[in-house]
Amino acid sequence: MIVADASAILEWLLGMPLAGAVAERFADADQTLHAPHLLGVEVAQVVRRHVASGEISAARGGEAIADLADLDVAHHPHEPLLPAMWRLRANLTMYDAAYVALAEALDCPLVTLDARMAGAPATANRHRVTIDLVR
Repeated sequence: MIVADASAILEWLLGMPLAGAVAERFADADQTLHAPHLLGVEVAQVVRRHVASGEISAARGGEAIADLADLDVAHHPHEPLLPAMWRLRANLTMYDAAYVALAEALDCPLVTLDARMAGAPATANRHRVTIDLVR
């Protein structure tokens, strides 16, 4: 079981340079992917930005959104995570805190490409999550 954040899912869906490294993290048959409900909205927003900037075509963006909808990810509501997210507010955005809080709740690692999130202090009053920074 692993929590995957939007950066990891986006890299994988769009076949970006680190997609292979992300896929390796997801390859183990025992690795079920988990994410807070906001994953889809975050990924869709970045896909939209890539289309608007001309980095990818609208057709490719549509394919990525369809692939996202078909992705086998266990989605979790963020409401039960809010107290933990609030505890993490000094070091993480609420968006990032949702992924960290979910990984804490599930007692599993978090896969990300976000170096800022991975560098957030992990002490007793912050978080107790193993963050797997894909490089």
